[in-house]
Amino acid sequence: MGSFRPPGPCPACHEHVPARRVSCPHCGATADDGWREQDGSDGLDLPDEDFDYESFVRREFPQEPAPLRFDRKTLWWVTAVVLLAAMTAGYWWF
Repeated sequence: MGSFRPPGPCPACHEHVPARRVSCPHCGATADDGWREQDGSDGLDLPDEDFDYESFVRREFPQEPAPLRFDRKTLWWVTAVVLLAAMTAGYWWF
């Protein structure tokens, strides 16, 4: 038998069990069945012992591509093209 005595949280479902109760009002665990201490994790659909967590993470959360970075040479070329376009537009505008 389990060592749990109400009041307090149920060992099976962790809901509050009022004083002088013989079973949990939420899940029905009782002192006769040991407050289901062995059943605390049943139905949780936990992975097996041979579960490959790293493979799961790679499959479920693929790496995003690295953000596009400009080196100094590319930055200067983009700046030159933008200035040239601005000067050409200014020439035709005025």
